Amino acid sequence: MKISLDYIDSTFEFKGEWDIESKCGIKIVNGRDKTVVVVTELPDNPGTQITTFSAELAEQITKTHNITPEKLVYIEHSPDMQSKLSFYSESFYLVNFEIENGKFSSPQWEKYTKEQVDHLIAQ
Repeated sequence: MKISLDYIDSTFEFKGEWDIESKCGIKIVNGRDKTVVVVTELPDNPGTQITTFSAELAEQITKTHNITPEKLVYIEHSPDMQSKLSFYSESFYLVNFEIENGKFSSPQWEKYTKEQVDHLIAQ
């Protein structure tokens, strides 16, 4: 299976549910007023999926990469899995959180297109 590397600059290893070793692709683009982070589900991730661990993963990323939580623009990316089933097609979701004292909660997903993500990154 081949996945798109357009939104991956490196691999981010994180502690998933029950401290299970997990990993995702990550792309970080620093802007003047925001930091865009695109996390990509990897097919060889041995642990927790990014979509079931959004708030905790966003928190781990901001701490590890010294990102101001309020400036974070967090996007979840699922690559095209080369399947006839539509739910395995490439998808992007902007995830908004409630943030209090650096803690993320209450994720809300908004479907984005590849073009919208590219526009966010280019700004």
